[in-house]
Amino acid sequence: MYKTLRLLFCASVLCLAQGVQAQSIGNSPYSRYGLGELNTNLGNLRTAGMGDVGVSTGNSFQSNTANPALLYYNSITVFDVGVTGRYKTLKNASQSQRDGDANLTYLTLGVPITKRWSSALSLRPYSSVDYNIKNVGSLPNRQEAVVISEYKGEGGISELYFGHGVRIADGLTLGASASYLFGTISQESSSIVADTSISNASLERVAYVERTRYSDFMFRAGANYRKKIADKAYMSAGAVYALGTDLGAKRNSAYERRDLGDGLKGVPMLPDSVESSVNVPPSLTASISYDNGSNLTIATEFMTQDWSDYRNLDGEHELGKSYKIGFGTEFTPNPTAIDSYFKRVTYRGGLRYGQSPYIVNGENIKDMAVTGGATLPIGRGNYFEPPFQLNIMMGYGKRGTTDQGLIAENYFQFGAGVTINSRWFVKRRIE
Repeated sequence: MYKTLRLLFCASVLCLAQGVQAQSIGNSPYSRYGLGELNTNLGNLRTAGMGDVGVSTGNSFQSNTANPALLYYNSITVFDVGVTGRYKTLKNASQSQRDGDANLTYLTLGVPITKRWSSALSLRPYSSVDYNIKNVGSLPNRQEAVVISEYKGEGGISELYFGHGVRIADGLTLGASASYLFGTISQESSSIVADTSISNASLERVAYVERTRYSDFMFRAGANYRKKIADKAYMSAGAVYALGTDLGAKRNSAYERRDLGDGLKGVPMLPDSVESSVNVPPSLTASISYDNGSNLTIATEFMTQDWSDYRNLDGEHELGKSYKIGFGTEFTPNPTAIDSYFKRVTYRGGLRYGQSPYIVNGENIKDMAVTGGATLPIGRGNYFEPPFQLNIMMGYGKRGTTDQGLIAENYFQFGAGVTINSRWFVKRRIE
């Protein structure tokens, strides 16, 4: 039965894989800057529930793509899929609105190659763009003429990740990954001028549209060292360095005349094309953790990335330095309990605080959240077919401020996914 369920589940997920490339995050005004809203959780729902902490927390039953060096700990084949979403309230000094969305977030397949070497293939978002901002005003010298301005953006950049982790010596593992970044970001600004003093005036929207296609490779290197410090006590230290890259970009732009239903009137005007690159800076993530080798893990993590030298295709400076600090823990009361299901559930919690790369009106945009989660085993399984795992997470956070005419986002974050473990290439003696 488990084999049939696995096949049906994998087939249905593959049909939905396009959703990873069409990531939507609900109306997020700050995603209009740079490459959009960056995905800072490079692990899975496990790390998301621990405050995005995962660079030094290896796990045998879930592929930890946050640090390729930790892939070594996957001694069995792992298929992992996750869906996440946000429900948020956006507000400025005088107005507020609610929005939200949910999408397939990652697909990961981890496979052990030898006793010292494991690898993983993953598809996940690198960045997401989704915003819609409207402003109503009037012409400076003609108050009867109302100007409705609208700014919209959608799309994002996806990451196809291929990583490897190898044990070099007792406790020491090294890893490396190569990722192909690809995707299209569409942005437009439009205006409608309605003069109430002119009867039977024909209204139309004039829009400036940009569609930018990005593609290139990114490389990361990781390391982790785990040492026993006492009976049932281990310390781990891990780090990941992402090399900077010049991300190839091709932008097509034009002016368009549209009716109020956004139908195109005539052909696009003044079409233009620019082909260049934008610089993605290097980043460094470091983490230390404690575990008892059985059912308790406590970890903290720090990440930094300097976007100060980033320039868009027009040569404009948009971003600054970013960092993130996280703390997380997980606990399983009794992984082998047979008298209580809830003793076999893994519970998680975490905190994160950081500064995003966005600088708007002189303000650095901060982001903070408290998170939680759990892994619920499904079925008892056996040596050849370990049980399914249902992973859930949730969190509450705040980003931005209403000072300086800016927008604050209060959001509830949620996620759910399934991990399927299986032992491949093992010949059974009795069927």
